Amino acid sequence: MIQVTIRIALFYCLIFVCCGPMQKDNKTSNEVIKSRTTEIKQSVQQDSNYNFEIPSETFVLDRNLSEISSLAYSNEDNTFITNNDESGHIFILDPNSFKIISREKFAKRGDYESIEKIGDDIIVCKNTGKLYFYNETSKETTTYNTELSAKNDVEGLCYEKSSNSLLLACKGHPLAKTDSKKNEKCIYKFDLEQKKLISEPFLSISDSELKSYVASTFANKSKSKLKKLKNKVKYFSPSGIAIHPVSGDYFLISAKGSLLVIIGKNKVLKEIAFLNNKTNPQPEGICFDKKNNLYISTEGKGFSGKIFKFNYNG
Repeated sequence: MIQVTIRIALFYCLIFVCCGPMQKDNKTSNEVIKSRTTEIKQSVQQDSNYNFEIPSETFVLDRNLSEISSLAYSNEDNTFITNNDESGHIFILDPNSFKIISREKFAKRGDYESIEKIGDDIIVCKNTGKLYFYNETSKETTTYNTELSAKNDVEGLCYEKSSNSLLLACKGHPLAKTDSKKNEKCIYKFDLEQKKLISEPFLSISDSELKSYVASTFANKSKSKLKKLKNKVKYFSPSGIAIHPVSGDYFLISAKGSLLVIIGKNKVLKEIAFLNNKTNPQPEGICFDKKNNLYISTEGKGFSGKIFKFNYNG
């Protein structure tokens, strides 16, 4: 009888151990899974949609583009457009091979650093901030001066459809002559309706902001590696700018340091990607195609110029 009682007691204990706590564990397990799923989703949202370490494809350019200084994409005919620094020519490139389809002379020789296409106009910007509107139909060029100069050193140009304006990225000094802005790089707007530059910076990026991001994001790196990364962002000078077609983020490349800085549409620093400076020694052109793939061009630095394609994984 005692043995039967013990067996019954053990049976109920076993039920309690297996059923009661198991239900609690299941609930806890579900909560953990749900929490982890949320973390993963957040992580995916914070991560970039591109693998900046390994390009999807690399294109070696014609020797006429060994000093390629800009890059733009035309949605209308699915071609790429560029210029070769001082030649005064616009080059149209095949979207698959990146071979030169045609070229047009838009102005005499000069230091031309950036390019964009809007409708029938191909717009080229000189380092002085002077804008050249070359009309593909009339084959004529109209110019517009801005308050910017060689001291501001304009190197990036892109079209912002929402405000119908051009964004001009300067790697030199800001327009404002104050000590508080001497360590800032500025982007200005050129209103296409009024054909006028807005003197107040649209975006300002400070050295301290970039250094703080590196310090917090790469805290697990060795002291020497961390110092190296900080030195790279210290010399950040935008040489190209493009707006992401989906997120609206601002993508800025810098030839100095071979890096890419991504600013959210809320104008807050979102990400810094360090490019391979051996294969990408002087990135100066950046754009997106209709499938949101990213393209970055680099000067040859004694070799052939190249364009790197980074597939969109969004």
